[in-house]
Amino acid sequence: MPDIEDINTIIKRSVCNGREFVTRSDGTSWTRKLDRATNQLVSDWTPVEQPPADTEPSQSEQRQQQQRLAARYLSIVAEHQAPNEPKHWSLFTHILPANSTTDTARGQVWQVKGDAELMHHDYAADVDQLNSPDFAWHQVLRDDLSEEEFRRVDEIARAESPPRAVNRAAVREHCQGWVVRVVKQLVKEGIVKEGIVAGLEAVMDPIVR
Repeated sequence: MPDIEDINTIIKRSVCNGREFVTRSDGTSWTRKLDRATNQLVSDWTPVEQPPADTEPSQSEQRQQQQRLAARYLSIVAEHQAPNEPKHWSLFTHILPANSTTDTARGQVWQVKGDAELMHHDYAADVDQLNSPDFAWHQVLRDDLSEEEFRRVDEIARAESPPRAVNRAAVREHCQGWVVRVVKQLVKEGIVKEGIVAGLEAVMDPIVR
């Protein structure tokens, strides 16, 4: 790993939502977690990752869309967990008002949580998932989700069973696998493009036993 603290290579440094971010002269970005009360370090540097595939509209396209009408987005959001733990994935939908000047808004989250042997559904509304303090990356699956499609996504996510295993050694799936299973169902329904699945499977983190 490069010397992240080398001041001669740091071109930008910032702190936001309990995380420190730096951008280096080689174009890479890094982050580490801070204690919000004491500002002490609680994790090592990790790279800020890009979405698994370039499927998001460009910023200019997003601005043009926002200038025309409000849009409901469906995205996958990845968040950092403890060091050496796989990232947490969730499905997130939010509505950007017409002519919005920001890319984020509060919305609905579908996810599974808990130990990999006995995970459970954990859904929430009115969550600003894209501003999570542990945010790693997000990938837009749709930027024009209809109200009918939103209801269908909700039905599919709630019907997809959480990962289970009889013991730790038997674990074959975590939250990322559950998200991929939901996305596969959305592909079958024509809500999400088929090529999304391969890109997601290529960046899944390994099972930690």
